[in-house]
Amino acid sequence: MTSFHCWADELSLLAIPQATLNRGLRFPSQPSPMDNSDIALTLVLISAFMHATWNAVVRAGSSRFMTLAMVDGTALLICLAALPMVKLPSPEVWGYVLISVVLNTIYRLFLIKAYETGDFGQVYPVMRGVPPVLVALFSYFMLHEQLSFQAMVGVLLICGGIISLTFVRKMTAHMFKPILMAVCAGAFIASYTVVDAKGVRASDTVLQYIIYLTVFQSIPIPLLAFIQQRPALAQAVRNHWRVGVMGGVFYLASYGLVLFALSLDAVAKVSALRETSVIIGAIIAALFFHERFGWRRMLSAFVIVSGIILIKVSA
Repeated sequence: MTSFHCWADELSLLAIPQATLNRGLRFPSQPSPMDNSDIALTLVLISAFMHATWNAVVRAGSSRFMTLAMVDGTALLICLAALPMVKLPSPEVWGYVLISVVLNTIYRLFLIKAYETGDFGQVYPVMRGVPPVLVALFSYFMLHEQLSFQAMVGVLLICGGIISLTFVRKMTAHMFKPILMAVCAGAFIASYTVVDAKGVRASDTVLQYIIYLTVFQSIPIPLLAFIQQRPALAQAVRNHWRVGVMGGVFYLASYGLVLFALSLDAVAKVSALRETSVIIGAIIAALFFHERFGWRRMLSAFVIVSGIILIKVSA
């Protein structure tokens, strides 16, 4: 019976009211040695693995657009089935959801263009290295969050280590366009991250925001694919539906964990920690796309890990 209650407590984490999260996660009968920062760190690092994996799924597809349409379609179906579990959001939360949907859709369009024209190992680090600094800036003015000196140094180390992965190989003129697309994608990632932080904190529960946000942000790309390239979409679903389902599950779980973490800790810290997915992305690029992994990437990884440690120490 005791093990059943422990399992039930863990399952109910995502449905904890926001007011309870703001006071801290405390269970009188079973005090946890982990504080909110520790929980956020753990969730974000798990999310980083999942995020790199679903991005690699999109990169590996013969058509990035169709693969992303299947990924979004899978997440959409899962969240539609989960809608009865949560209440309708308040008007304030609806506003955050709609703004985030617009920003996410633009990000996805830049993501597709970046992957269609550039190498995963160069595009992905730029796209994920730009947001943390911008998020730190945006959250300072919009959320009035101020990082400690150690945490800010940690964020900068993570950004520097991530962006340095782009220069593992010599830059050429044809790399300019995909890198520019990746920078634009990164700017929109920073924008929707801050909007989502405000939205998830204004919601009744974290799960409510995850479900409604995913439902609406997962509609545009599959809808565009259905309208513009219906035969190609049908063929992609027939031939590669397993890839789409795996990517969709990982995408949904990845951002769900990040949204939960955003309700527990400073947005800039969560954003920076999430971008450690580039280390996993670099390993995936080397193992599956046969892109080079040498001492420079190992040095970048060391810098990123140093940033993670500084953020953890500053908690």
